Amino acid sequence: MYDKLNELDEQLKKGKPNFPDFKEFFDTLMKIQREFQSKLEYAAEMKKDQREFENLYKTVAGINASDLVDKLTKLGYRLKNELGDAFGNMGYRLLEQTRAGKRDGVYYGILRIFVSQNKKFPDQLVEAFKPIYSDEMFKVFIFSFLSGIIGNETKNEI
Repeated sequence: MYDKLNELDEQLKKGKPNFPDFKEFFDTLMKIQREFQSKLEYAAEMKKDQREFENLYKTVAGINASDLVDKLTKLGYRLKNELGDAFGNMGYRLLEQTRAGKRDGVYYGILRIFVSQNKKFPDQLVEAFKPIYSDEMFKVFIFSFLSGIIGNETKNEI
């Protein structure tokens, strides 16, 4: 990992940064961070008597959750042209189910839209429904996604 970071540093010193190399490094870094969160969660469960593990886990999970909120909002904006009408018809029902914390109903409603439109269910949404996140975080995730896909503003206006 440090070898790749040194390679990027060399590109900068030569004044020739290569975007695909930077993007690849970023993607790898994010994957490692998510995997680290999973391992840290397991360690915190094993060592419940040591608050340090739990505190570090909460910090890492918070960073990853913040990143997921941004990704879900952008995903909503990207899918607005393709799926906006379908979500517009069910959007307020999904908002109400989300507010009530009905994960199963929200999952079914969103999945049904994707299946009916022959679209792959996005990985970011799969992540949002994982039970490791609190009900409050789940609501933030889904509201972020829905605000992008059924909101009246365009991304450029925000």
